[in-house]
Amino acid sequence: MAVLVNLDLAAVDAADAIRQLASSLGQMPGVVDGARLVTDMLAREAVLTTYVGDGVALPHARTDAVTKRVVAVARSPKGVPFGPKGELAHLIVVVGCPRQDVSAYLTFSKLLLRRLRLPKVRTELLTVREPAKFLQLLELNDEAPAGSAAS
Repeated sequence: MAVLVNLDLAAVDAADAIRQLASSLGQMPGVVDGARLVTDMLAREAVLTTYVGDGVALPHARTDAVTKRVVAVARSPKGVPFGPKGELAHLIVVVGCPRQDVSAYLTFSKLLLRRLRLPKVRTELLTVREPAKFLQLLELNDEAPAGSAAS
């Protein structure tokens, strides 16, 4: 699984955050169509906000644009407005998953959300400075080394 980390995301809204993060995945192994990945994630967000509460958003798409799961994680110090209420997400995880990989995607999402619902984990994610430590807190660092993307 490819994982990119951005600890200083500056985005004006959910669409901007999704474009930045999904676009950063465009050259990762497993991405066969970076533009389609962005389009599919934006389309999914348009159907129903991926803001899950507690300052966390999980934009995602099951798509033919990837052949394996790809992930970009970000922290936004100012927060990014998501959904019709403009709730601020400070932690954003974008996930692109192959369309046919439903079971693995649901398992991954469940485990990720379980971690993100822990107040201690969220607090640490908001202050940690090293991408590797950020991934360790999310328990995403066991499959691939972290890349680093700066905005």
